[in-house]
Amino acid sequence: MTSQGEAPDDDTARQLLDRLEAELPSALPSALQFGGTDPTPGNDLYEAFLFSLVLRAARGEGCEVTYRQRSGRPPTTFRLRRSPGRLPSGDFTYAVLSLPGGSKSPLEVHTGVAVIGKSKVAHEADVLVLPEGIASRCRMLGIDPRSHQAVLVVEGKYYSSPLSLGMGRQFLGLDVDLSADYTIMAATVVSQSVSHLLQGRKRHYEFGVLPGRKAEHDLKERFAIALRGYRNRR
Repeated sequence: MTSQGEAPDDDTARQLLDRLEAELPSALPSALQFGGTDPTPGNDLYEAFLFSLVLRAARGEGCEVTYRQRSGRPPTTFRLRRSPGRLPSGDFTYAVLSLPGGSKSPLEVHTGVAVIGKSKVAHEADVLVLPEGIASRCRMLGIDPRSHQAVLVVEGKYYSSPLSLGMGRQFLGLDVDLSADYTIMAATVVSQSVSHLLQGRKRHYEFGVLPGRKAEHDLKERFAIALRGYRNRR
């Protein structure tokens, strides 16, 4: 999650955190305890929120959602990364999406993991969706997934003021280097200049994404489109 350099002010940050904290219990498994004792920063909560939106989109597409830990067993504690990591390392919780009909390999949903671009440079995917077989191979060999193997890559931006044009340009560079089926930027705030930039380049983005807002529904629908694309792929 890339929110360094411009944190929300205290009042706005508290409002954002309150909305995210209120949304997550209904979206993530309430039966599991959350790991860690330190307060979760807003950018990590936002990453968890985007993760939950992918799962909600999957359920809407008829997928069965289950949770696993690195061993492949169901977790007893729900633990998402609070700093960038690698898919094959760390005993963190991820989701498995079993598609209806069983004709396609299940998908895995991870947060905060490295993905290798066309330049062979590693980038952090705030949310990464890829086939279960690819993820299993990465764990077995201790390697990072390649972007062309990914169904969905989400870049999240947790801010209270509009994103700078430079951030839009950074996302353009990221999108050029990644070859996932679907790469999208999601942000808490609207930025007209970045919106114009990305729209002009026909890139995928959704701004103003917070619980209860129209953009939340619109982003969930974009995630559903990515999942449908995988399901219908021959």
